Amino acid sequence: MTTIIPELTDAQLADLPSQAEAKVYRALRDGLPRDFVVFFQVGWILRREEEQAKDGETDFVVCHPDLGYVCIEVKGGGVGFDSSSGEWFSVDRHHQKHAINNPVNQALKAKYSIRSKLNEHLRWRDLSLANVLRGHAVVFPDVGDANALSRPDMPPTLVGCAKDLQDPKAWIDAVFAYWGNDASGFTPLGRRGIEVLRDVFARSFVVAPLISSQLADQEARRLVLTKDQTRVLDFLRSHRRVAVSGGAGTGKTVLALEKARRLASEGFRTLLTCYNRQLADHLSSLCAGTPNLDVMSFHQLCHRQVERANRASGRDLVSEAKVTYPGKDLYEVQLPNALGYSLEILPDRYDAIVCDEGQDFREEFWVPLELLLTDYDSSPLYVFYDDNQNLYARAGTFPIRDEPFSLTTNCRNTAPIHEAAYKHYKGVPVSPPDIQGDDVQFDESPSRDPQAAKINARIVDLVARQGVAPGDIAVLVADALHKAEYYAALRRLPLPKPATWLEEGVRGKSTVLIDTIQRFKGLESPIVILWGLDTIDLSQRQELLYVGMSRAKSLLVIVGRTATCAAFKDAVSQ
Repeated sequence: MTTIIPELTDAQLADLPSQAEAKVYRALRDGLPRDFVVFFQVGWILRREEEQAKDGETDFVVCHPDLGYVCIEVKGGGVGFDSSSGEWFSVDRHHQKHAINNPVNQALKAKYSIRSKLNEHLRWRDLSLANVLRGHAVVFPDVGDANALSRPDMPPTLVGCAKDLQDPKAWIDAVFAYWGNDASGFTPLGRRGIEVLRDVFARSFVVAPLISSQLADQEARRLVLTKDQTRVLDFLRSHRRVAVSGGAGTGKTVLALEKARRLASEGFRTLLTCYNRQLADHLSSLCAGTPNLDVMSFHQLCHRQVERANRASGRDLVSEAKVTYPGKDLYEVQLPNALGYSLEILPDRYDAIVCDEGQDFREEFWVPLELLLTDYDSSPLYVFYDDNQNLYARAGTFPIRDEPFSLTTNCRNTAPIHEAAYKHYKGVPVSPPDIQGDDVQFDESPSRDPQAAKINARIVDLVARQGVAPGDIAVLVADALHKAEYYAALRRLPLPKPATWLEEGVRGKSTVLIDTIQRFKGLESPIVILWGLDTIDLSQRQELLYVGMSRAKSLLVIVGRTATCAAFKDAVSQ
């Protein structure tokens, strides 16, 4: 039995939309020896599209270390070709014809496109595999006679049919032999070459675990990619412009980060951006030292570009924007337009842009971002967003024509936190995670200072007695207008050493963060203590509550007056 990636169970194969592909999958899996490696449903985008090498996907890539690789396209049902129109079609069991793409051209283009994609990879070039044997073939698993399909561009050897699936090794050997006869001194692919193929087309990733041993069991469940996450990464491999929507905890930021890293590793000069400075600083710390990848908030981008353009031109672009848009907000209108002016001066562009928390971006932000791309129309642009986290009341239109791709499984919160937070959510249904945990907890006290004392006592217990790292705790204040008073009430209370309070900064292992819900949006913490709720109208702040509660991964504590806590308890129990 050969190695086939990904490994699918019979139940998963039964759920595939194409049962023709399932037939070929089983045949290759069971009929090829162990020295073969097969990749299933491979997709990609190229840094630069060439005449014969386009973005795309192929059904199977069959590899052998002593030879090379063959791209295989699969078409189910009967098949036909109309020479007068040049059109291909499939024939179903009712003898109805359905137009299909030319399978030979699909396999041929995949062969050249994969070659271009591999040539983008540094390790592939270092291994000097430019002359590796490559070929293409087609399989019609429901057709009995391959000779009937023979054409000048499709000799019988390269056409698999039902009988070939009974002995797939003989057919695959014949396909490699056909292309080998046409190759002069080709370079064997080798095991290292196959590893490059795996790294480019079937790379896995996990999220680094947290420090606290108390939270390790829950965190371990979060490390494995959900089906949604795997599905969206596969989808993004072969699409250049995609909007991805999802509720809190569905993995949008994890996917945005991983997609940006992958693009950068493939040679794309990539920008990962968001609205929230706090989130941008966090993402930047995770990506420190990554070649080809810039990480910054949108307004950090504006300031950097405008300052560089001012130095290069001697102009003051912000002053020019103020003249053009008098009385408009600096950050909402004038600075984004100054960014647009800078593009007339600076030639630098990005090959790809990934935007997280896209719901916070105004429509005015998208034009300069698109103009920052190497190709305004076709350079990769990915937007991840959640309309239920639209705290800044931005426009919800993105420069992407296709329907958004929806994530529907929460993989961040425990089930009780999901249940509580999603009481305040409206949108596409999101399934709860399979992560059990403590119910939402409540600390009741009549006013701010006694509440601060309860928060402090709970944190002391967590750190000193239960072994929780201080950096795994965040106190989030809902009443941002009076945040200084809340911060001061906590700051004067002592913490066990080496723990210290941190106001609105980048968390470390020994710091307990105090921040506002608005600033913390897009981030997460194993333990969140939600405070400052007594002085806001809870009935009018559903989005704020949804965002604040969903930041907690494993433990959520609500602190407030008896009436405030009762309102939360009623909402959770409904």
